[in-house]
Amino acid sequence: MRWRVDIAVALGIAAVGQVDVWKSSLTGANIVGPRPAVAGFYLLTALALAWRRGHPFAVAMVVVTANIVQSLAIGTSEGQGVLLPAVLALYFVGANEDRPRSLVPLALMPVVIVAREVRNPENVDVANVLDALAWESLIIAAWLLGAYLRTRRLYVAELRERARRAELDREERARAAVADERARIARELHDAIAHGVSVMVVQAEAAEEILAVDPERARGPLRKVQRSGREALVELRRLVGMLRELDSDAERAPQPSLTNLDALVDTIRESGLPVDLRIEGTPTPLPTGLDLSAYRILQEALTNALKHAGPAQATVTVRFGRDVLELDVSDDGYGAAAANGSGHGLAGMRERVALYSGELETGPQPGRGYRVRAQLPLPQ
Repeated sequence: MRWRVDIAVALGIAAVGQVDVWKSSLTGANIVGPRPAVAGFYLLTALALAWRRGHPFAVAMVVVTANIVQSLAIGTSEGQGVLLPAVLALYFVGANEDRPRSLVPLALMPVVIVAREVRNPENVDVANVLDALAWESLIIAAWLLGAYLRTRRLYVAELRERARRAELDREERARAAVADERARIARELHDAIAHGVSVMVVQAEAAEEILAVDPERARGPLRKVQRSGREALVELRRLVGMLRELDSDAERAPQPSLTNLDALVDTIRESGLPVDLRIEGTPTPLPTGLDLSAYRILQEALTNALKHAGPAQATVTVRFGRDVLELDVSDDGYGAAAANGSGHGLAGMRERVALYSGELETGPQPGRGYRVRAQLPLPQ
């Protein structure tokens, strides 16, 4: 479709040039030299414009060279037939060619101007010369416009490419954060399963020792074996679902739980963030993995508040319901904009909550402050 437009424009300018040559009394054009020769030059420069998009440098050189040869050979004619091809050719070479190549036809413009002014019989005084120069300056202005638009186009393309790379980088960092957090969760679940199996082994050995002596007393250890086995089986299913390679060199430090929450709150307070801790409901024993994930969620939420809230007061509420464990961390600081939900910490919280089919809500509070609320279903 574009090539049809290019051809139509070239034919239109060619028609304007021929009218200038053969009907100059109607257009006001000043024709110098044999009209057939002028018509030939006009036709050459106009039809060359059909290739101005694909070969802007060659078209510009044809137009510039034709202007020089015409002026030196038969004199300088004035009119749209000579001006329009030069304006379009210089514009397209400035807009589409690299700067060094586009400067070549522009550098020849002084030669064009001198040749035209010297061979223009209309230049009888300074006013005529200045008037002719004003029209020829449009050709240089066309090149400047094309060069500016090309520079702007390249700049916008570079900005878009930077934005694309930044988006890809952000997504890659987010994926890496999720992968790291899942690997960490998998390692922690591995420890929880190992702990459950160890408890099963110890209780089974105890039951074996007293089974022959007091079978009734053996029921207690056997019940603990059953409970630990069920919990370990649930955690094992979750671990297999992670589908992540485990880091065999990871540290195997004892894992924290909600029983360590007071120590965590004290640490945050010592770091400069006042924290009000509230425990609602009746605390009940939790499966090891769920207990660990609840602790990590509170730890990450408090760390984010410490980093972003500024001078503020934080409130931590842990509610033990019959079917759900609710974790609520809120602050009244001014750092809500910084904690916008795209950080690695929040990605980790989402992974932990999703692992237990829970719900997570994060966001600014009305007025000021930020809130993190997680609900983790309790096993029945």
